Amino acid sequence: MSCLNFERLDWGVMEYAEALKRMRQRHADRVAGKVNDAIILVEHPRVFTLGKSGRRENILLSDSQLKRRGFKVLKVERGGDVTYHGPGQAVAYPVIDLRALGLGVRSLVSAVENAVCKVVGAYGIKAKGDPKRPGAWVAGRKIAAIGMAIPKRVTMHGVALNVNTDLMDFRLIKACGLEAKATSLAKELGRRMEMKKIFDQLYQSLCQGLGQAAAPKTEPAPAAGSPIG
Repeated sequence: MSCLNFERLDWGVMEYAEALKRMRQRHADRVAGKVNDAIILVEHPRVFTLGKSGRRENILLSDSQLKRRGFKVLKVERGGDVTYHGPGQAVAYPVIDLRALGLGVRSLVSAVENAVCKVVGAYGIKAKGDPKRPGAWVAGRKIAAIGMAIPKRVTMHGVALNVNTDLMDFRLIKACGLEAKATSLAKELGRRMEMKKIFDQLYQSLCQGLGQAAAPKTEPAPAAGSPIG
């Protein structure tokens, strides 16, 4: 299987809390077999999310400072620590049944990682994964974050690619608990990018990458609720 045609859900610009509510409902419907596998594409206003291992001290602002600047903080079920989402960031949430695809956890993470690196590589930028630090990296600078969860063996959350993102916002956190610099496509190329085109490329790359990874089960089925990131 070389490519899969997942249902594409374009949510435009949406508050993270609303997107999270809708994603959770989509997840429940997929678990119940009411809907097909899908990839959600969305852009969020400024927000910090804390994963399963999230620590509040990795957000370098007080509650009052967060409020004044208009940032929100939400606790979520994905793996990892703190992550930033904001305007100019292309976010993709695959909601897919790993059992139906014969995908194991390692294959899933590798496919998502490779897919986002392929999008970045299409612009002549070499990005790669790091076994010790989830995401996509360009010469040690983080260009995409990956954090997922697999409740009842159906995936939630996903990947956030910095496109036209305001990189100053990353200075307000220790992303995933790390002292790591962030970068973006716009920063690397010296020009702003068309978000629609990036979303199209990200969707196609994920469909292709997950399709190539899908195979008869060769890995143990993921434990219910496994976080990744």
